[in-house]
Amino acid sequence: MRLSRPITAGLLCLATTAALLIAQGNATESVARTTQTLTQIAATTPAKTTSAGRIRLSGTTPDWIRRKATRTTSGKISATLLLSTTANQSAIQKTEQWLESSGINVTEQHHSIHAISINGTRADFAQAFNTEFVSQTIDGHTAVAPATDLSVPSYLSAVESVTGLVDTDAAVPTTTGSSQDTSTASDDCASYWGEKLTSAWPANIMVKYRSNALCGYNPQQLRAIHQLPASSTGEGATIAIVAAYDDNTVEANTNTYFAQSGAQVFRSGQYTHHAPASPDESRCGGSAAWTTEQHLDVQAAHAIAPDANIEYWGANDCSTNSLYLRILDAVESKNTPDVISLSFGAQEELDTAGDRSLLNRILVEAASRDISVFASTGNDGDYSNSGDHQEGSDVASPASSPYVTAVGGTSTGLDAHNHIEVESGWETQTRFAHNGAIIPPGFLYGAGGGESKYYARPSWQKNLAQDGDGRLMPDISSLADPNTGFIVYSPSNGKATYESHGGTSLATPMVAATVALAKAQTGRKIGLAAPSLYAMSGTKALRDVQHASAATWYRRSASTGQLWLETIYMWDTKPQSLQTSAGWDPVTGVGVPNGSTFINNFGAQQ
Repeated sequence: MRLSRPITAGLLCLATTAALLIAQGNATESVARTTQTLTQIAATTPAKTTSAGRIRLSGTTPDWIRRKATRTTSGKISATLLLSTTANQSAIQKTEQWLESSGINVTEQHHSIHAISINGTRADFAQAFNTEFVSQTIDGHTAVAPATDLSVPSYLSAVESVTGLVDTDAAVPTTTGSSQDTSTASDDCASYWGEKLTSAWPANIMVKYRSNALCGYNPQQLRAIHQLPASSTGEGATIAIVAAYDDNTVEANTNTYFAQSGAQVFRSGQYTHHAPASPDESRCGGSAAWTTEQHLDVQAAHAIAPDANIEYWGANDCSTNSLYLRILDAVESKNTPDVISLSFGAQEELDTAGDRSLLNRILVEAASRDISVFASTGNDGDYSNSGDHQEGSDVASPASSPYVTAVGGTSTGLDAHNHIEVESGWETQTRFAHNGAIIPPGFLYGAGGGESKYYARPSWQKNLAQDGDGRLMPDISSLADPNTGFIVYSPSNGKATYESHGGTSLATPMVAATVALAKAQTGRKIGLAAPSLYAMSGTKALRDVQHASAATWYRRSASTGQLWLETIYMWDTKPQSLQTSAGWDPVTGVGVPNGSTFINNFGAQQ
């Protein structure tokens, strides 16, 4: 609880904070960037209108809701009330008194973002805010949300919005596996690109680069993806990771794995985990659905930055409100992180305008404290109608916010000497290994990307030769293809096993940890990382990823129950609309962090 001081005490105005974060990067553009940032913040702050003695809080209802959906009053809500940045203590006290009199509990003040955590029954929320809640299915998920915009009495002019009202388990970890337990893997997988190649490769699939799928890279090979110098280890840096739940075996499992592979284990106190106060195991698949994500994030970050401190922050569940406020906990922690890695997401359309406002306030606060936040773009490409994927093109949140650096993915093959043999954007099409025919649905998985429907294009993307005026994703990328993935040691079916994993969940902590290396080595104070990344576009600091004609072959065990045991994984192919090309592209952004040139030059343009 932090109720001891006024919410307005010791604060920067959000507009001033935005100006500070956005002025980083190329100084000649700072004025234009500042102006645009203030415009964007205004655009993402829900509007208020007054009628019949009440103020309507526009943007508190999602734009996909159907008012004739099934009405419901059961259940409880944990939400966040956003206040005006100019609200005085008297206005705040009036708001809290009204909430309490309406049966809604005030549980915590978040001074830095001008917000209050509240909870209560859905019936009390409906009555207090003059709305009703309905249940409907959206993008394959059951969601409960307000059918009409909320409102408050007109004397509560300090209230701007209420967030966290869409109740759904849509946010998911963005990790994906190769279905390969490397501790019992057959002799088919390769330890580096081209080490093994099946004689059963179908003659009608002609690609320039071929290999059996890789068994999974070890921690030392993961550093080679970014060609990192031995002298860059992250000493003095702190990496924060936010996801749902917490597994207290992560440190022990990581040390077992890294000792076995000859990598550096955690020293005492180097890894800290903050378990959620009230985890809800009935939602989001429970902690079992998130433990591999936690292991992957921690082990990938530790592999890239072996001397950096790592702090894990577990949310109570996968709801927007819980996850976003857990980011704030990491931002406000006494051990201020240099970077924050977020390997989760859902379609951005599931958030309300209020949710986006809460997220952006937190991200702006992070940037004002020189914290760079990175988020994964997901593993479903553009979410277009492809087999069992959702209809319609979309991008993922929180990565779509212009105040976060969005991380896409690559397929990357290292040779026997840990040099890049082949690399392309991660968009995978599956084919039968015996005759080369496409396996339905064709598109299997791949990095998310495209154009936001809700955010304007930031100034550092204005020069990109792309149609539209929305924020583009991703900004940067790293290894994500599970068939050229990273070995993770984590629980599976009650037993810790070595399995190869990927997804933009892998790429995100890799990029975040590499930026932490750069900050530790140069001492530069950088908040939002994206402007600095775009300023390096086209230089040796970033490896420009282009299309490569490549594929991997993999054979599963008959015990998996797969209809097809031998499969060809085609790289960077349709039917997915996202394709890799020279320069910025919607799969890999401006490229992959590349060696000492990246370490030395990140943030040098500010």
